[in-house]
Amino acid sequence: MSGLFITFTNSLVSLALCIAVGFFCRRRQLFDDTHVAGMLELLVKVAMPCAVFMSLMRPFTTALLLESIATFFITGGIFLVGGLLGLGVARLMKASIQERQSWRFGLTFGNIGFMGIPVITAVFGYEGLFYVAMALAAFNLITFTIGIKIFDTQGTIKTGPIQVIINNPALAGTILGFIFFLTGLRLPAPIEGGVSLIAYMNSPLSMILIGALLAKQPIKETFTDIRVLPPNAVKLIVIPIASLLILRWFIPNPVMLGTIVTLMAMPPAANTAIFAEQFGSDSVAATRLVIVGTLLCVVTVPLISLLL
Repeated sequence: MSGLFITFTNSLVSLALCIAVGFFCRRRQLFDDTHVAGMLELLVKVAMPCAVFMSLMRPFTTALLLESIATFFITGGIFLVGGLLGLGVARLMKASIQERQSWRFGLTFGNIGFMGIPVITAVFGYEGLFYVAMALAAFNLITFTIGIKIFDTQGTIKTGPIQVIINNPALAGTILGFIFFLTGLRLPAPIEGGVSLIAYMNSPLSMILIGALLAKQPIKETFTDIRVLPPNAVKLIVIPIASLLILRWFIPNPVMLGTIVTLMAMPPAANTAIFAEQFGSDSVAATRLVIVGTLLCVVTVPLISLLL
């Protein structure tokens, strides 16, 4: 059996334990919605930016620079293709307008922040996280420009470059980290050590939050909604396998290839449900899409790794 398969499986089981902790703590009311909101702010505005910043603290090489640029454009291109596939699946299944919004967004953007960073960190370490930072930059740029317009049909959200950076601390961390990468700058050792400690919170905190969000959903109704299976099959199986079959001819670096393919195998992004709620779309259908995809990926991601 593939060693990578075992590594993925072990890592996902460990992360699933953190999800279970979040689930049972929320069900036992050890923390409530206020605590969850606070932890979410801590994750998005502190831990995640620190994680992507530290991933870019690597010695500069021309090869690495070219790989980072390539990762940005490759992942961005796959995101856009995923949106077209989501639109196609929605039309084939005669989805409602609101379902179409959720499926299109969910197939465009995978959960590369909450789930991608922990999984890649566990399997490939900071070497893989370097490429995640570039993918996350593409994710944030497209999410808050093209992506948000899927839900924001009235154009109420400003999508200029300054607003995108201000609203996305992880993108700001990526830009700052990339400057350090290009110039060779490093933080003083004590400060870098502190930033690293904060970055290590990203993985367990992300998974605990996912568990807490799962605990708020009616489990029975979620798992009996078979309409979310076809779009999740495309997101979790078709897109990563197609990406692998194409990219393996152009990417000789196995860590770069493995990271990109694994990111494409991530379930629909949590923003799918968040934006659906924010803009008055079908947040129930969006949440079910995210939840079922999140749980299924515990099985599909290790299986995809067998092909790497």
